[in-house]
Amino acid sequence: MFVALLSLSAASAAHAGLELGQRPITRAEVAAVAKKQFAEMDADRNGFVSPAEFERYRELQNAQPDQGRGLTHIGRSWFDKCDTNGDGKVSQAEALARPLGLFDMADANRDGVASVAEQSVAMLFMK
Repeated sequence: MFVALLSLSAASAAHAGLELGQRPITRAEVAAVAKKQFAEMDADRNGFVSPAEFERYRELQNAQPDQGRGLTHIGRSWFDKCDTNGDGKVSQAEALARPLGLFDMADANRDGVASVAEQSVAMLFMK
């Protein structure tokens, strides 16, 4: 589950320095990376990611040398999981809700930081 928390883009992860299990990760970092990735997906800048924009982004991600693998990888079910109101598009609020919700589950002591130990525990539940 925790890896899904950071289902953003591989390029964004490199810029943000997000490496699961390597160092503490803050809630603010997760939000910033999710917002950046949403902006990358929202090609027409209308505040929503359409299914076509999502597919285009996935194609770009899969064309990367590492196929966009890593903590910020967007899986094929991202759109369906994020479109919580079922209107056929994903708003920024919907895109942020999932990774932040998963972060909050991992942040056991609610200090706004997922420590390496908290990440390790969260990883146990995702297997």
